Amino acid sequence: MLPRFTLPMAAEAFLQHHWQKKPLVMPQAATGLESLSQAQLFALAQRHDVESRLITGRDEGPWTLQHGPFNTLPSAKAQDWTLLVQSVDYYLTHLSLLLDDFNFLPSWRHEDIMVSYAAKGGSVGPHFDRYDVFLIQAQGQREWQLGPLCNENTPRQSTEALDLIADMPIESTHLMNPGDVIYLPPGVAHWGVATSEDCITWSVGFRAPRLTDLLARLTDETLAENANTLYTDGEREHVATSGKLTTCDVAALKEQALSLLSKEAAERAFAELLTEPRQFPEVCETAVEAIKQAHPDAAMVRTGGVRMLCTQEGLWVNGILYPLDTHLISFATYLAQQRLYTTAQLDTYQCKESQALLEMWLEEGYFTLL
Repeated sequence: MLPRFTLPMAAEAFLQHHWQKKPLVMPQAATGLESLSQAQLFALAQRHDVESRLITGRDEGPWTLQHGPFNTLPSAKAQDWTLLVQSVDYYLTHLSLLLDDFNFLPSWRHEDIMVSYAAKGGSVGPHFDRYDVFLIQAQGQREWQLGPLCNENTPRQSTEALDLIADMPIESTHLMNPGDVIYLPPGVAHWGVATSEDCITWSVGFRAPRLTDLLARLTDETLAENANTLYTDGEREHVATSGKLTTCDVAALKEQALSLLSKEAAERAFAELLTEPRQFPEVCETAVEAIKQAHPDAAMVRTGGVRMLCTQEGLWVNGILYPLDTHLISFATYLAQQRLYTTAQLDTYQCKESQALLEMWLEEGYFTLL
């Protein structure tokens, strides 16, 4: 069985009333969560190419943070510890298929799936995130306490290891059972504590690029195309004071500099940034039998953390542009909009060029045949 998520309302209603606005608790909105075992999670935490963390502590601390890999972990009977494994979908392809259930948002907004294992009492402390997240209870129980919106001025605990809120006000409490899901917008204070042993929670996080990063990429792209373009002022008038930078000069300099920005440059700069992967797995496992059992007609699957976006120039894959002729853009769009592909669907785009592209991308490891 593969993991699935079902939004319990129309996507339009969710986006209008909850997305980046207020939390939403969704009882029994997820299934197939046994597709990741505790043993698999612990095995990932032992790998040096996997980002993992171990957090111990409770209440006002003390709190400790360790970074993996971890060859040994505390006993499950030793309370108040949590293991966090980042980007599990990058390493286990069948888990990445869960992201297709969030396609009511553009795929470039998808970041990754983090999974936590907690002994009883385990927690990462009271905190807030700067991105949207869906918290899916997979095993055991966890109690979530939600608080107000926070920002950089919110009082913090005096701990160097973690960015934790001090004296978090509690506005609501929710006991989550396997299959329950809670959505949290950016900035909402939250504190989840495992109330049972062997508590496993999945966190589907969303990418929110820094605006300064977008600007930097746009600047880089613009410089590459216009490195030798100079300022001109052929209509210059006589100035009374030569040592002064006038308001008119500032406006002219700004206008000419900004005139270099183009829609095409922005598209290339942003597509490159938004398709850059978070991790670079040395090995990615594909549970072919599980995928085929759930989707008998599936012929091909996109590999784990491979990120794709289609633009008018072609297909961007993991920060690389593959330029395409116009008649292949619909094929590229089809590949970018989902992660699982059937023979019938692929056949509708069948041609000499599309077949050659698929063979190349299969060789690159972007896809796996089932």
